[in-house]
Amino acid sequence: MVAIYSTFLQRAYDSLIHDMAIQSLPVVLCLDRAGLVGEDGETHMGLYDIAYMLTIPNFTVTAPKNGTELLGLLRSAVEHERGPWSIRYPRDASPDEPPAMKEVQRIPYGTWEVERKGKDVAILAMGTMVLPAVAAANLLKQDDLNVTVVNCRFMKPYDEVVLAAILAQHQRILVVEEGAVANGFGAYMASVIANHDGNVRVHTLGVPDRIVYAAPRAKQLKDSGLTAEGIANKVRSLLETEALAG
Repeated sequence: MVAIYSTFLQRAYDSLIHDMAIQSLPVVLCLDRAGLVGEDGETHMGLYDIAYMLTIPNFTVTAPKNGTELLGLLRSAVEHERGPWSIRYPRDASPDEPPAMKEVQRIPYGTWEVERKGKDVAILAMGTMVLPAVAAANLLKQDDLNVTVVNCRFMKPYDEVVLAAILAQHQRILVVEEGAVANGFGAYMASVIANHDGNVRVHTLGVPDRIVYAAPRAKQLKDSGLTAEGIANKVRSLLETEALAG
């Protein structure tokens, strides 16, 4: 098991492929400071681990929504013997108060969790974006919009059963991630969904393709639209754009 800043792991990309993935070794990587890191500054931004981890075969790529789920993923990871496993978590306090480790159950491999069921738009959220996505759905309810929110705690492998159910019920998908939007989880899901159903419209929301400079983490999240209000506005915008186009 290795605990390391997300930004520092970038220096070991060759090792991830050659020393772990090719040999399918059961290494557990705990990626601290994954995402926006506030005053730690631009050199410490953990924005790229999703993009580079998803490219590596044999890797399991995960992100918990809170501390309890982090422990559940960790329990699952140490029992996993079929290749390396990464768990990303932010430079932030946990939104919950996790129980003792002995009370935490392992999370079934490759599973998502439907946090809220709706019909207008489905939000696929990962890690730190799950709770803001739920809060955004509550805001959108005031506009008579019913939004599905899915906790995509496993980015790779993704939950094929839940995704198929979502695609059977929704024509609009918004993928939200606290990472670089270029080649991130949203881009990955767009490719996957296009192979399932080319009529489903997939939109992405993440950190824009630019350098993020030191600032309070809350400001960085707001500037990237990665808050409940920002996610709700993105959903409203995409629905309005489609209405004008239609």
